[in-house]
Amino acid sequence: MNKLIGFEEELISLLKSLKQNTLANSILVSGSKGIGKSLFINTLIKEFIKSRVNHDKLNHHYSLLEKNIHPNISILKKEFDEKTKKIKNFIAIDQIRKLNQFSRETSIINNLPKFILIDSADDLNTNAANALLKILEEPKLNTYFFLLSHQPSVLLPTIKSRCVKIRLSTHNFTNFKNILISQNTSEDEEVIKFFFDITNGCPGLSSTYDLEEFLSIFDKLTYSIADFDSFSDNNKYLVGLFSNFSNEKLQIFLSILKFILFTLAKVKHNINILDHYLSSNVKDILKVSDKMSIDLINKKLEYLINNENDLFTYNLDKKIFM
Repeated sequence: MNKLIGFEEELISLLKSLKQNTLANSILVSGSKGIGKSLFINTLIKEFIKSRVNHDKLNHHYSLLEKNIHPNISILKKEFDEKTKKIKNFIAIDQIRKLNQFSRETSIINNLPKFILIDSADDLNTNAANALLKILEEPKLNTYFFLLSHQPSVLLPTIKSRCVKIRLSTHNFTNFKNILISQNTSEDEEVIKFFFDITNGCPGLSSTYDLEEFLSIFDKLTYSIADFDSFSDNNKYLVGLFSNFSNEKLQIFLSILKFILFTLAKVKHNINILDHYLSSNVKDILKVSDKMSIDLINKKLEYLINNENDLFTYNLDKKIFM
């Protein structure tokens, strides 16, 4: 398990409540995707176990945690579909039923509570969300539910009302840099600045990128957006590259595209991006801003947002975004 960097105050506060048996049974932990919510809760559980278990048994518990097979902990995520060979779109009601059974079973390790981590609650379909609500309405003794959410606005209001809410803010640059270095992602200051800007301080997103490829695509996209010659070498290269992307890589590509367009919109609204971004690569967006009107930027953004979901749902031609 990676070492938690940041969120020290939140960790100390929750751990104190947990040790004193004053923590609510349901906790909603929200924050941007990739901020480290799962690591935060896993660290909380690990620290609590450390305070309750004999030292000679700690390594055994830590090993179970690392392998996700600890008998007192259940982690709920979207499952792999054996038929389609893809991760399912939602957490289904059958998973919640199994979770309910787990919460009712007698704990194997009596001096430890049960911890249930839902990662993420945003992925619950309607039936699963309603089933979870019923469980939260009848809390079990010595059982804690941690609901992780990237976007709490999509959750049922009744679920949110049952939870104590913890909001984790995005990392400052120092913490972000230390996290990337600790994960051997990069030690290049300029690369780290770029990923800090592009991910809005969410280090977990950086692990999904090939750094050199990402930087190259970003630079080419920046100039492609303002290049109205569809047959230029740069645009032809991007079309060829884009067409062969997997859906996962395509989503990364589209996130870059949206970032550039939103940044261009900020420039057009007289927001000084030099005050907001650290990376020289991101600041290069200024060089192409005078080639596009705000109306064109808004049209491109609207088209991208309106068609992104349909692209994956209906397996449309990827070239519609070029």
